[in-house]
Amino acid sequence: MSAIAYIEEGEVRVKAAIFLYGKYADAPLAQAIEAEINGMWNAPEVVIPVRTQLLTVRFRVEVEPVSLEEARQKMQDNRSHEVNFVRVEDANIVERSMMGRGLGQNSGHWLITDQLGQSTTAAHEFGHALGLPHPHQLDYRGTGYPPLMAPRGTLVDAVFQWNPLAEPGAYGGTMNPVHRRVRPEEVMDVLARAEFNGDYFIIGEISNYFYDETGR
Repeated sequence: MSAIAYIEEGEVRVKAAIFLYGKYADAPLAQAIEAEINGMWNAPEVVIPVRTQLLTVRFRVEVEPVSLEEARQKMQDNRSHEVNFVRVEDANIVERSMMGRGLGQNSGHWLITDQLGQSTTAAHEFGHALGLPHPHQLDYRGTGYPPLMAPRGTLVDAVFQWNPLAEPGAYGGTMNPVHRRVRPEEVMDVLARAEFNGDYFIIGEISNYFYDETGR
């Protein structure tokens, strides 16, 4: 998910537009994904020093459903890092929601079975699209809520497991992704990857891949 960061009205505003297409691209899903991404990424209320000011980092992501043809046309015309495209289907060749062929890309293929807009998957994939990898640390016991970019299989305190009674690492004894939260350092990591372009900061890259139903 590429994005552009502007300094406006006392804030660092990270702006992105996501065009949903595919079988499940509709207005209710778009609204749910938009609420999840903005809600989770703005939750830390990160404040950073810029020159002589302290500015709040604010994510402003808009999500809109479009038809297959509209998505294809918008991709052909797109030259903006602020514009992204995500296809939503039942399944794909990698059996999980994904963003592009690498970190920081503006094209994705997500699965409706990942409870988009109701869990943390959309916000997690947004993080990958902003260039964030999974952390090397895979054991967050004793540190509270696991970070948003923690992958499935991460060890966490019992209350954050699929089954709080399971042994750590055993079946049910790993992180339930619904418990992930954006940590301030993840927001800072996004900003650290931004490149100044004269008037604004660019995050990510433009790939404009049009995916078929299976994620090819």
